[in-house]
Amino acid sequence: MSPSPSRAERLPQQERSRRTWDRVLEAGTELVAEEGWSGLTITGVCRRAGVTAPSIYARVDGKAGLFLAVHERQLAQMRVTEDELIARYVRDGAPAEQAAAAAATVIAGVFEIHGKMLRSLIDRSAHDSQMLDRGSAASRALLSRLAEHIPLDEGRTWMLLRAVYAACVMRTMYGASLLQPAGSGGPSLEEEAVSLARTIASAGAVPG
Repeated sequence: MSPSPSRAERLPQQERSRRTWDRVLEAGTELVAEEGWSGLTITGVCRRAGVTAPSIYARVDGKAGLFLAVHERQLAQMRVTEDELIARYVRDGAPAEQAAAAAATVIAGVFEIHGKMLRSLIDRSAHDSQMLDRGSAASRALLSRLAEHIPLDEGRTWMLLRAVYAACVMRTMYGASLLQPAGSGGPSLEEEAVSLARTIASAGAVPG
């Protein structure tokens, strides 16, 4: 496991420098999505973004710091996606099954839109406790927002949300055929998530 960077990302102040740093983060995001942690190199980012290595080291402490900066950028992008999906699908006062289905649609949508990047981030989190903590906090924040709109008891609500989230993680990491009958590709991610959410929402009492 690589050590965590000793200092946080040092954001540029001038507009030209901000544009350059945006190119660096975009290049880093592309490399992580395509090749994971191992594919992120200072040399590769420099080549793709058209910058020199000192311009990166001026902002972050090496590869670990760059990865964290890319992660923070991705979390911000996912928050925008979450806001858009919640505004589109979630409605106050909806019946339990409908609210559960809407929450599942939001979670599945985040994974579908950001799937490649999430696959790399989840994989890296198994080896980096700081990444795991940051990702877990962002995930809990999303589920907490969705829980507010599901008119079920807290135990069932969180069981439902955790189950849907876990199903999305499994599909993202291992593909649609995992645990499906031989020769079957299975339902879409959204279909599976919604079906699972509706089943839990309509089930009997949750064991104490």
